[in-house]
Parts: sequence; structure tokens; C-alpha cells
Amino acid sequence: MSALQDMPAVPTESGFPAAATRGIAEPAHPRGTLARFFFGRTLENCLASGRDNILMLRLVAASMVMLGHSGLGGGGHWPHDPIRYLMPRMQVERTGLFVFFLLSGFLITLSYQRRPNLLRFLWSRALRIWPGLIFCALLLAFVLGPLVTVLPLSDYFNSARGDNPYRFISSTVSLLGSTQHLPGVFTTGRSAARGVVDAPLWSLTTEVTMYLIVAGVGAIGLWRFPRVVAIGIIAFLTWRIVLPMFKGIEPGYVIVVEAFFGVGAILCLLRRYVPVSSGILLCVLALCAFAQGTPHALPINWLAVTYTTLWFAYVPRIPAPPRDMDLSYGTYIWGWPILQILVLWTPIHEPIILCIFALALALPIAAVSWFFVEKPALRFKNARWIGVVEAWKERVIGMFRREAVLESVAR
Repeated sequence: MSALQDMPAVPTESGFPAAATRGIAEPAHPRGTLARFFFGRTLENCLASGRDNILMLRLVAASMVMLGHSGLGGGGHWPHDPIRYLMPRMQVERTGLFVFFLLSGFLITLSYQRRPNLLRFLWSRALRIWPGLIFCALLLAFVLGPLVTVLPLSDYFNSARGDNPYRFISSTVSLLGSTQHLPGVFTTGRSAARGVVDAPLWSLTTEVTMYLIVAGVGAIGLWRFPRVVAIGIIAFLTWRIVLPMFKGIEPGYVIVVEAFFGVGAILCLLRRYVPVSSGILLCVLALCAFAQGTPHALPINWLAVTYTTLWFAYVPRIPAPPRDMDLSYGTYIWGWPILQILVLWTPIHEPIILCIFALALALPIAAVSWFFVEKPALRFKNARWIGVVEAWKERVIGMFRREAVLESVAR
């Protein structure tokens, strides 16, 4: 489950404003073309170049999630998963989510490092997550639900029901509940996940949890010590994932998703030392190919996903979406209900065809969400009340400091 555009030096969740880095020259590599192919640039130099494909990469990740969920047209399992052909122990929808969390861990950590202000960080994160989510929850509960429910509207809006639309909205928006149902919605037909209104929303709780961890680390000032924090994250991931795998215990899906966020944070913290090159990518992919069928396949698959994401983000020259549209969030949260509608109301059952039609419907809805809800909300990131709160905070801190000085002088 991504996603700060008002500051020239602060990255957005989807990338970096072109104005922020325009005119920054890329450092010339002292060696020849072959050396550049194998050694590339450091991740820090990639950031300094001001060019990236992160908006497009996030949209690809959202499309991968939709493609994996397109198996809803049958028994819920798609035997022709393209990722499974390459990495038999992986799935396309999970790989897409791994990419999302890897990029989020990298960009969110970088955001706090470049602007270490707790209040502004939390406010910016809230503006990126909740406006689009509230918009989605309201439309699902009060527009889509009444249109597709098999129940009379009096039953649908009956507040005494445990799955009533009001509870769905509060559960979805708070990210605290697990209500995934609306009365009589998606309960018939061929769907392999009957009654599930928007399954991908579960990941937003995990995403927000990761934001709070980043904020907590920042609140105690640890981001000033990047190597120490990186070592701490590595030690934690070793304890939670690596050691259990040595004992033959495969980590749970949610733990792996969180780990990709942590790996993104590590890459941000150690970006001066991380090379990004086509040569290294080829080596990683070759290693991944040879590892299939061995006990080490899964962690090497994760390595391949991680490095391919970095390479795709910074090496190829891909045209940016027009007007810096970030449609990935809207596509991600709208993909599932649109797939459910197509499964119920059309004879389409081939996953690829189902995904193409779903994307054709999801992208316009995501554009409406971006231009009329998400993007306008981001304009409030520098709201006046934040400055007022910060001014009062400085006054209170200054008052306590003066009292401390006066007490020390009196002694």
C-alpha cells in the first residue's frame, strides 16, 4: 500500500519536483562507457540528477496488484501469473505491493531527513493518505453500494446491521477496523472473494504504521545518525526474517511487506554507498535465475525485486506522466471494487482482459481523485495553523529555557 511538492529540496512521495533540481549537473564518471555500465552512479547522485521514473513505477506497481487480483474472475488463482513464470515463489500482486513499500520507505525517510519537522511530517502524511481514502469510502458506501446491493435500500441503510455503510466508512477511514463488507454488495456471482468490497485497503494500516515509526525515530533525533539507524534496521530484519528462515520458517506476508519499507529506509540512509547500474542489475537477475529451485530462492527474489525497482526508478529515460499526475494511489484503492463489478456484470473471465478493462475504468476515476481531491488537499501542507503551533512551541520552549537559566543563576 505509497505519495511534498511545496518545498524545492523535499521529495514528494512520488518523486521529486522538476523545479527542485533543474540545473543540477550529473557528476561525470571518470571512466569509460563500459565502466559506467557496470559501476553506474550512486543512489545519491541519482537523486541529485533530478530525474526519476517513480510516478510511472508506482503506477506499474498498482497495475501489477490489479493484474494479480484479476484472478477473481475464476477460482481466485491465476495459473498464468507472469511473475511466477520468472520466480515461482512470488506472485504479481505481492510483488507490486513490495515495490510500493520499498519506494515508500525510501522516500518517506528521505522526506523526514531533509525536513525534520515532526508536525509538518505528520500533517503531510495525513494529507496524502486520508483525502483520497475518504473520497473512496464515501463513494463506495453511498454511491456504488446502493447501486449494486441485492438488498432493498431500507435494509442497506439499516444502522442496526453489523455491516451497515456508516460502520464501513468509520472503519475504513480510521484504519482501525477490519470491516470489508457492505450489505448485499458483491455477495453473488462468480467472484472468488464474495462480499469483500476493497481488499487492498488493509495495507494502508501497515503504511500508516510505518509513517508513525519514521516519525517516532525522528522525534528522538535518531535520523541524524543514519549508519546507526541502518544497522538497527538490519539487526531487526535479521531477527524477524533471516534467522527464522535459517530454521525453515518462512516469514508472513505482512512482515515481508514491512521489511520492504525497512529496506527502502536503509537504502535512503546509505544512499552515498549504493550503486545503481545496468551491469549490477544483470548480475542480480542472473543470480536470481540460477537460484530458482534452491532453498535460497526467496531472499534472492526479494533482492531482485529491490534492485530492479532502483534501476527502473533511475536508469531508463521514460517520459513523465503529463502534469505530474500521480494516479497510482487512486488506481490502487479503486482497482478491486472495479474488478468486482466487472466480474459480476460482464462475462469476462480471462484475467488479462479483465485487468485491461478494469484499468480503463480505474484510471479515469484515479484522475478525478487526483485532480479534485488529492492534489488540492496537498496545497494545505503549509497551512497557517502549523506556523502558529510552531511559534507557540518555540515560545514555550524559550520560556522553560529562561526559567532554567534563572534557576541556575539563583543557585
